[in-house]
Amino acid sequence: ARERFNLGADARDWKVSLARKDLEEDGPDYQRIVPIMYRPFDQRHTYYTGRSKGFHCNPREKVMRHFLAGENVGLVAAKRQSSPGSYNNVFITNKVNEGHFRVDINYVFPLYLYPDADSGQQNLGDRSSRKPNLSLDLVKEIAANLKMEFVYEEESRRNDTFRPEDLLDYIYAVLHSPGYRETYREFLKTDFPRAPFPANKKQFLALAELGAELRSLHLMESEKLNERIITYPEAGDHVVRQVKREKDRVRINKTQYFAKIPNVAWEFHIGGFQPAQKYLKDRKNRELTYDEISHYQKIIVALVETDKIMKKIDVCLPLKTS
Repeated sequence: ARERFNLGADARDWKVSLARKDLEEDGPDYQRIVPIMYRPFDQRHTYYTGRSKGFHCNPREKVMRHFLAGENVGLVAAKRQSSPGSYNNVFITNKVNEGHFRVDINYVFPLYLYPDADSGQQNLGDRSSRKPNLSLDLVKEIAANLKMEFVYEEESRRNDTFRPEDLLDYIYAVLHSPGYRETYREFLKTDFPRAPFPANKKQFLALAELGAELRSLHLMESEKLNERIITYPEAGDHVVRQVKREKDRVRINKTQYFAKIPNVAWEFHIGGFQPAQKYLKDRKNRELTYDEISHYQKIIVALVETDKIMKKIDVCLPLKTS
């Protein structure tokens, strides 16, 4: 296994023998095979037992179980910006997830908390049993300032109400504001990002709408992703033997390349990674499947659209950058 999967030497909390033991004691159980958000825009599958020092050295079961229990979404953030440039250690997830950023610790904040499977409460898949993972005192203060009512579920929504998703989307938009990232550049090097209270209802709704667009793009759910702004024109074996940028082309072997890739997408950073580059580099010496080729085209659309939305966010959230 070590040779086949290039596992390298054992580490303190992860050893081949412990991973094998965890799998032997638990499975095979096909329900344990779950999708995992390995990196931004890069979904894979894993065998998840939830036990530490096993197949995963630190699976963070107390947090990740809320993504396995039912429908959920969560904010992924780092405590500081360790890579050069402005703060970009923020993303979204709706699955169990691996480290998204090039920092020691990624923090995951599920929007909803489901009851413990052993607590005797309602079934985990029952949405009525979940609770928002929010400080209700702060939510009440925001609701009072906006003159809006906070409701839990979509069925209760009216024009004068907002849901947990709206608050998450507002925060997600703020954290993608170039002006915010520049204004608080020094603070973001040392501590968690903090979102300001919305100034008024109009601003809140505008930013929440833009944040929802970002969320949809980053979870690969947006209809905009069906647009094709890059091409993959040549036939071949689809094996990634190199990842080389040549003007607006990205060559993967001698005959095949993706064309018309905008520079803003190619250079876009999320948590120290450049998704448009990393997705291909992580598949070097592998044949790209049809789905992977299509997915890569969608990644480029998502990054281009993200850049556009970030500029719109700054219009809604004017900040002094001096």
